[in-house]
Amino acid sequence: MPVVNSKKTRLSIGIIGAGPAGSMLAYHMSTQGHNVQLLERKALIERKICGEYLCPKGVELLSHLSLLDKLCSGFDSLYGMVLVSPDNDIIPSYFPKPSGSEKGLSVNRQVFDQRLLQLAVDHGAILRNGYTVTAAVKSTENKWLVKANDETFEFDLLIAADGRQSKVGHLLGHIKQINTDRVALHCYLPRKIDRGQRLGEMHILDGRSYCGLDPISDDEVNFSIVCDSERLKHEKPKDIINQAIKNSRRLSSMFDPINKCEQIRTVSSLRNKNSFIAGNDLAYVGDAAGFIDPLTGEGIYNALLSSTILAECLNKYETTDLALEFYKKKKKVLSFQKNVLNHFFQFLIRRPVLIRLTVKFLKKSPERANSFIGIIGNIYNPVTGFIKMLKA
Repeated sequence: MPVVNSKKTRLSIGIIGAGPAGSMLAYHMSTQGHNVQLLERKALIERKICGEYLCPKGVELLSHLSLLDKLCSGFDSLYGMVLVSPDNDIIPSYFPKPSGSEKGLSVNRQVFDQRLLQLAVDHGAILRNGYTVTAAVKSTENKWLVKANDETFEFDLLIAADGRQSKVGHLLGHIKQINTDRVALHCYLPRKIDRGQRLGEMHILDGRSYCGLDPISDDEVNFSIVCDSERLKHEKPKDIINQAIKNSRRLSSMFDPINKCEQIRTVSSLRNKNSFIAGNDLAYVGDAAGFIDPLTGEGIYNALLSSTILAECLNKYETTDLALEFYKKKKKVLSFQKNVLNHFFQFLIRRPVLIRLTVKFLKKSPERANSFIGIIGNIYNPVTGFIKMLKA
């Protein structure tokens, strides 16, 4: 946990966005003794459209910060993931033991986000709900002037934690590349049968698509499909999901076709690129710092990790400029690893022959499958994970 550095000047910090990234940073900065204000666009915390999965490294991080019990009590464990090919090959895999934690967690995002936000407020952060940022400029006094809801706030340090379509990033011209050729379809489905072991699932489907399952509870599965957005021009979301269920023996054994009563939500802009990251008394954390198609990881861990790294840099280095410089370097290294991995998997799922060869390779050894899931679960970096797969 960051420790208060008495040598530092108390900063006025504005954090835009009260999701996991913003709330975690608000908690850290308040603990360090800074004056923190959280500006959140929404009036109430809602359940987010995401996989609601916290990987073992995320569990380890919260445990290290002594926050695991406070934030995750009552959530069920996940011990690995079932991989399913387009040919219905099934490969169970388990998180490698060297992860520090042998389990991930199924996380109800509304509950988790509310707990984390309340923790930040309890430690001194000021929350302003329903505030939409419309302008952010640097004043002649070297302060950030942020306009929201016809009020103007003055901050020494501005943090953008406002998601993959960051308003701050667009206002300042730092997010210039938005990719909308992929779309995620999301819903919650009741499961027909109990699979017993608590494992997530990843299904590689035909046509550059994949499906992720997270068993939130005994009767609720977080179900999402990522596919080409062009399909929505010709097919209804319900039909896309039902087709995936129908074409998969495993999915059809788990779920009935969905009807009109099921709420399906869609998310586009599954990739953006932030050209700035940090500097000039400004930093981006979480998805606002760059977001990629979520095949190779999950956003909760990225949000918590980036905010914790930034907090550690601000606490360690004597000047804000130096702290932001080191944060930017660390964030770029992490982003590079995830981008390489993402591009590799996107290349793979477009080529059925390579998928079949990969499945054949993984099925020969449980250790290979576990190493593969170790990469996806953020336990191994891509280089380490692939070396372990080859040695298994």
